[in-house]
Amino acid sequence: MLFDIEKSVTGGTPPTSDLASPPSNMLDALFLENILEEQQNLRTPVTLFSEAYESASPAKRFSHLIPLSKPQAGEQYSFEVNLDACTGCKACVAACHSLNGLDEDESWRDIGLLVGTLKKPYLQTVTTACHHCADPACMNGCPVLAYDKDPVTGIVRHLDDQCIGCSYCILKCPYDVPKFNLKRGIVRKCDMCQGRLAEGEAPACVQACPNEAIKIVAVKVSDLPSRGRMMVGAFDSSYTRPTTRYTSSREIPTHAHPADEGSLTLDHAHTPLSWMLVMTQMGAGAFVAGAVALWLNVLTLKEAGITGAVAFFLSVIGIHLSVLHLGQPLKAWRAFMGWRKSWLSREILAFGAFAGAGASVLAAWWWGDLMLMKLAFTGTALMGVLAVTTSIMVYVDTRRPYWSLKLTTAKFIGSMLLLGTGLVSVIWSWLEVPFLFTTLTSTLLLLWGSTIYELNQNEQALEDGDSPWHKSARILNSLLSKQLLTRRYLLVVAGFIIPLLICGGIHPAALLTLSMLLMFVSQLIERLYFFTAAAGPKMPGN
Repeated sequence: MLFDIEKSVTGGTPPTSDLASPPSNMLDALFLENILEEQQNLRTPVTLFSEAYESASPAKRFSHLIPLSKPQAGEQYSFEVNLDACTGCKACVAACHSLNGLDEDESWRDIGLLVGTLKKPYLQTVTTACHHCADPACMNGCPVLAYDKDPVTGIVRHLDDQCIGCSYCILKCPYDVPKFNLKRGIVRKCDMCQGRLAEGEAPACVQACPNEAIKIVAVKVSDLPSRGRMMVGAFDSSYTRPTTRYTSSREIPTHAHPADEGSLTLDHAHTPLSWMLVMTQMGAGAFVAGAVALWLNVLTLKEAGITGAVAFFLSVIGIHLSVLHLGQPLKAWRAFMGWRKSWLSREILAFGAFAGAGASVLAAWWWGDLMLMKLAFTGTALMGVLAVTTSIMVYVDTRRPYWSLKLTTAKFIGSMLLLGTGLVSVIWSWLEVPFLFTTLTSTLLLLWGSTIYELNQNEQALEDGDSPWHKSARILNSLLSKQLLTRRYLLVVAGFIIPLLICGGIHPAALLTLSMLLMFVSQLIERLYFFTAAAGPKMPGN
């Protein structure tokens, strides 16, 4: 090769003397140029693959991984994941993040891990995103109809411009799919890259996977399982009927379990909702106690009016505090739109009616008619109980074990009776109403009864590993032990104050006010860990 270079320079035979030789720097330059030219013409495997890849259109490259036609009647698109091909490389996660322009801390696709050690070592990575369920819980729970299930493809889409950022879909989804975007104040999630599918291109995750572990298929909705679990550690499929199908040539061992099964984490506190629940339940309980006292003819019109005014304003403050929970509070007026399916919409309507009924108590006081006051108090009390009932169902409908019907009802109704009775006791003690002793006795019994019940439930769930509340009990006794202990002390102190009050010797109004404040703080603490210890379900190992 060097001879060829010299020949091209000298125009013939190689030189016979150093005087006829070209400069060495010229030879070096020509040699390097020749080598680079030859390198560019090499047909390496990488070059051949790149040319073949670029020569085909995107539709042809991934045509075997996506449907080539729209679903037939009774079908919809779904993800199919080959577990044998998934290595957990997170190329799908990175591609989804990049193509959809997600924020730095935002992810619509996750990688989980299944492990097993009882018989023989087992390790399996699991990629997961939205399952585009046949009966999506997120869509059923949304109060503003910000979810839509495409009638042709079955893709569950989130409508960002409709969302008010209430996060109820996050609580409803048993797979931890919707993600709250703090920057935008809304929830967002995977839409199977429907725009790309409509143009015959594969979704980002499908296109990025080096092992072709993910593909899109059309499935018959009637064939979707209505029971069991689509994956070890996943929620029961009967709730939403997820469409994602996981396949593997080897059977998943019965002893396999999510790698993070024993990890304990706190859920979001939802502090504005905690205040709202405690204050509205206290107001509803006060109206119930006031209605009873009115029909027993132990309250005058003035005393009933003051009681109703205090309960009304505390309830209205609690209702308005709930708006602070929203990521888009100016859109809160839309929250009634999903009343046909969403318990959250029904709760909002019920509390609106409760506030309206409470205003009628003030109107009756202004009108000056005692019978009208009795009817207004009774109607408001009934609306308050109805509103608290809808609050119970808002959380029971999420299917979280810690928010079971039994436990949630005991907590919410207990708070309503306890705080409501305590509130009217404080008001009537300052007004020197003779009905005080009976309400004190009721408050004492409710206080100790609710405390004993809840503490027993927590202790039993902690000892019983099969209890559906076991994980929440572990969270309470480890991550929230200080809050739990503080609440116990507050309840004990508040409980000791009441016997002192009944025995006499100390001004009852001051003691009752102190006792009521302690009870209110104790219930607020309980409502905060009601959210943080909920231990919501999710896909395994996320």
